[in-house]
Formats: sequence, structure tokens, C-alpha cells
Amino acid sequence: MKIYQVDSFTKEVFKGNPAAVAILNEAISDEAMQKIAVEMNLSETAFVKINEDYCDLRWFTPATEVPLCGHATLASAFALWKGGHWPKDKTIEFKTLSGSLFTSLDSNGLITMDFPANYATTTEGFDKTELESAFGFPIQEVLNYPAELILIFESEQAVLSANPDDAIIAKQAQNGVIVSALSDGGKYDFVSRYFAPNLGIKEDPVTGFMHTILTPYWADKTGKTSFKAFQASARTGEMQTELKGNRVILKGNAVMVFETDFIIPSNLNPINKIV
Repeated sequence: MKIYQVDSFTKEVFKGNPAAVAILNEAISDEAMQKIAVEMNLSETAFVKINEDYCDLRWFTPATEVPLCGHATLASAFALWKGGHWPKDKTIEFKTLSGSLFTSLDSNGLITMDFPANYATTTEGFDKTELESAFGFPIQEVLNYPAELILIFESEQAVLSANPDDAIIAKQAQNGVIVSALSDGGKYDFVSRYFAPNLGIKEDPVTGFMHTILTPYWADKTGKTSFKAFQASARTGEMQTELKGNRVILKGNAVMVFETDFIIPSNLNPINKIV
């Protein structure tokens, strides 16, 4: 089995969000995928099974399987093209737990991903006082998306300086807490970060899935449909996003860090289908 490590949503190695991409020659068990994800110890490890006209795709954090992951989808497409597993001029359809996702290369060489738009709703199931204490800034709006809590702040500085306690984040949200604000500068439209200790991730460097929620939100608030987004983690990352009907288009770059061959131990022999 070939495994690639790819930095997504960046043009520079050691920035953006690293993901492992395992190209499966045959189906392996859920247990095997989870153990490999623990061994890779990245925010997500993607498992790709190539078929004639599409690819099956699943994503695992070191703690659990997740239904959608943007940066590991981008990494998977990049690895398939870069490794010669899929023609560069052919759109990749990934069949996933979140339905079919489509990736292609645009005329500028950006990897383009077509995802379902996800819409957050207002919520009251949170402790605002505790959250404002954890972040040190007033919260403008609190929203909910299944298993996720979204905090909207008035200033970019609130997002940039965020350093919340893991225990508070773990208690307030099943998966994680998304924080966002409009950008104060001219280079980006909005900024964000994502904290998810319950998924085994203190802070995710760059989160494609999160932008399928934030893009419709900021489109509603600003009247715009296209954005330049910046995720202000320590590694940093950027992407272009666009709301098109009930779909969100995410565009970004990726770079290869390394590739290796991985021999699956005999006690983890294939037993399950990938999807």
C-alpha cells in the first residue's frame, strides 16, 4: 500500500494542513484504518480505493472516523494526480459518507472541490459566560451545526489571539468549536480557527469542512458569494471559497512532503469493504 503525506491549502511545505493519504490495493478493516490513522498521528488520514470511474474515500482522525474532511480530500486528489494514479484532466468523483464529492484542476492549477453547503442554526445549548471567559472577547453570535459549535466574533483579533482551554471546548461541543470573524485587512474576507480536542485535535491547522459552513454564513451576512479565507492556526492556510446554489466550491494548493510503501501487518488483513 502506498502512503503519501501532503500539506493542503498551502504552496509551502510545513504549512497548511498535513494529511496522510493511503491508496488501498484492496479493502481493509475499520480497525486497520483506525490503527493506521493513530500511527500516522495527523489530524486526518484518508483511505482511497480506486475504481474504474470513481474512488471510495474515508477519513479517520487518531480518535475516530469523520463524515467529511476538506483538506484530506484535497490531499487525496493531489496524491492521485501526483502519483500517477488518476489522469490530471479527469474529474475525480469521491464516494463518501457525505455523498459524492468532485475534485478537478482549474486553469490556474488550483485543486477545486465541489462540496454540499452546510447551514448552521442559532442555538441556546451553551454556556456563553464560560465561552467568553475562555476566549477573552465578547461573542457576537453562537450557532450550531450537528456536533459543532460556531462562535462569531466582532473582531479579527479575537480569532487570532484565541487559546481556549481544551476541557472547556470538550465540554461545550461534541466535536469542536469553530471561531470566525470578518477580516480587518484587505487580503482576506474572513478568518477562522477550529478547536476539536474530542476528535484528538487540539487545533486543526486548516479545515475545509468548516468552510462549507462558514461560506454560506458569511454569504448571508455580506451579500457576497466568493471569498478569500484565512485560517489563522500556527501553520496557517488559505483557500478560495464560493457559494453556488446549495454547493460550496473550495479551491486551494497542495505540496507533497513524502511518499512511502506501507506493508499491512498480517493481523490486520483485509476483511471489510472501504465504504
